[in-house]
Amino acid sequence: QESEDQRERDFRGNEEDRQRIFVENEERREQEARERQDAMWREAEGLGPPRPPTRPSTRPPTVHGDVGDGGASIHSVQEAAASQEAASILAESIKETVQAEREQFERERQELLAERAQLEAERDAAREALMQEKEARVRALEQELATLRGELSDERQLRATDNTEAQERERQALANNDEFRSQLGDITNLVQDQREACEQKKVLMEERWNEKQGRRETKDYKWIELRDMVQKIHDDMEADRARAEEARLAEADKPGLEKVIEELTRQNAEQRELLNSLSDTWRADCTRQHEETLAAVRSSAREQVDFNVQGYLDEFSKALASEVRMLLGEVGKLREERRALQHEIGFLLSAKAKYGPGGEFEPDWKPPPGAPGGPPLDPGPPPPPPELPQAKPGWRTVTQRTTASRKPKKKDAAPQPPQAPPGPGLDPRRQVQSWATWQPDPAMVPTPPSVEATLLVPGSASPGLFGPRSPRDSRDMSKY
Repeated sequence: QESEDQRERDFRGNEEDRQRIFVENEERREQEARERQDAMWREAEGLGPPRPPTRPSTRPPTVHGDVGDGGASIHSVQEAAASQEAASILAESIKETVQAEREQFERERQELLAERAQLEAERDAAREALMQEKEARVRALEQELATLRGELSDERQLRATDNTEAQERERQALANNDEFRSQLGDITNLVQDQREACEQKKVLMEERWNEKQGRRETKDYKWIELRDMVQKIHDDMEADRARAEEARLAEADKPGLEKVIEELTRQNAEQRELLNSLSDTWRADCTRQHEETLAAVRSSAREQVDFNVQGYLDEFSKALASEVRMLLGEVGKLREERRALQHEIGFLLSAKAKYGPGGEFEPDWKPPPGAPGGPPLDPGPPPPPPELPQAKPGWRTVTQRTTASRKPKKKDAAPQPPQAPPGPGLDPRRQVQSWATWQPDPAMVPTPPSVEATLLVPGSASPGLFGPRSPRDSRDMSKY
């Protein structure tokens, strides 16, 4: 706006200067015209005949009635006529000069008017061009101003948007900081609770370790007593074995295990005969098919084009050999299964003989309940399981903890529960019965199946409140 005002002031100053110059030129022209007119008047006055000098009047006074005065009156008339003629000539000269001056003035005035009209036209054209330039400049400035206003508005809007986004980011950052602070507070509380729980667990583990040490000592004492008891049981079993041998000799005539063995032998012979017959039949069929194939080949060899019979026979033999290997593998598998069944049957029969009535582990007499070697007494109700501390929930309110030093909590040592008196030992015969269950005969192990069962069992470990534990946490926790 200031530049536009400056341009307006410059334009007005230029117009005033042009007007001043025009007025000065007009005044100068008028002055020159007046000077020329004065010079012309002076020249006109100098061109006319000089007026005769005025003579003093010698006219005598009028004398009435005097005839002698006639000569003086004629001379005065001649002078008056000459004066009138000179005046007319001067008037004509002045008139012609004035007429020429008027014509010259008219021409100059027309020239001045034409020049003035031309100057006014130039002035109007210059003013119109300047006005058009001004209007164009104004329009350009208005457009530039509109563009600048739009850019300023866009910049203002962009700045407002940036400020809004910055405020939103700051607000979000503050909210995130508050959230992180609250989460850190929760984590700090959880860590403190975990530390307290670890301390409690450490104390509990120490108590359990002391209890375990006591149980180990008690177990050592029991093992010593058990060894003495086993030695006594061994002696008793030697005596029982001797009595059982005598009873077995007495009952030798009774049908028993021999018949079972004979039946197994008979079944074995039948299976062997069946396998032999199957093998002979298969061999006979193979021989017959081979001969039929050779005969068919020989009979048709004369009618058809010659070909390599031996190559076809070799290929047929190879294909037949694979089938033979499969059949032999199946036969071997059946033989192994039969052998395993025989071993299992023998093991079951021997176990039945040992555990049956009158066998090695079942004598005719039994010690009374509660006595060494007798059945155990009726155990009392099992002790209630120890109450574990209830786990606190994972999410709870954050409590501001004071920085005051904590005093170590003094926990009274829990009184050791009274050890139960050692109950009566297990039956020695029951203990001996478990020998064959956990250590079987390796020669009697059944054949493993051809297809192994695949069973994927997921891990039973708890993932924890915040997911699976890291190895570092597990290692740290294992110290307690």
